[in-house]
Amino acid sequence: MAKERSLVKAAPADTASRRAMTLIRQGIAEGRFAPLSQLPREIDLAGELGVSRGALREAIRALELVGILESRHGSGTYVTGLTAADIIRSAATDNLHIDATSALELMEFRRVVEPGSIVLAAGSASPEQIREIRAIYEASEQTDDPAVYLELDNDLHRAIVRASGNSILTSVMESVAYGAAWDRMWSLVLRPTIPERTRREHESLVVAIETGDVQLALATAQAHLAAAQRQVRARFDDASEES
Repeated sequence: MAKERSLVKAAPADTASRRAMTLIRQGIAEGRFAPLSQLPREIDLAGELGVSRGALREAIRALELVGILESRHGSGTYVTGLTAADIIRSAATDNLHIDATSALELMEFRRVVEPGSIVLAAGSASPEQIREIRAIYEASEQTDDPAVYLELDNDLHRAIVRASGNSILTSVMESVAYGAAWDRMWSLVLRPTIPERTRREHESLVVAIETGDVQLALATAQAHLAAAQRQVRARFDDASEES
């Protein structure tokens, strides 16, 4: 049987997934893959793009992480509601491409740096900062929506880092650990439910800061971020098994 005509020549293994990402973006921007529509079957799309199915899966996972695609269990992969302009702008984040390795490296960075900022916050947060941290935490306890919880989770961690009183630490964490790439990665981890463990650990962090308990702050922060790293690893392991 004749092979289907590809849009491009087969790409080398080390660039195939990035090529697939670019072509899928182009297809969305040009209207070939409409917002909210389902992508073609994996075998068909891989042939159309001229890449292996493995490279296509990696590209799809990366595009999920930046909010362009959404995989629905038992249904397929769909384009999200982003506009063509959004898709074009998202190409600027290619240098922030997150695969399993870089996702775990991001978590490793947080495990090394963030506990120190939480300890500083426990020792130096002002009454106003403590009230802000408590208010964000209580708001997060009122929602079961993973998307809303993710936003409040980030707000909580940002408020805690600001309460450390270290402007350099705050700037580094804002630029590296709390960006769009992190949002997309963690939104996949939280789908479809919010771990009860995460809620309990957030409560312990807030109490530690309120009471100035540096030891509790350190122990809870280390356990919290280690568990988050395990969740991220498990999410990528599950994606590999589904592939």
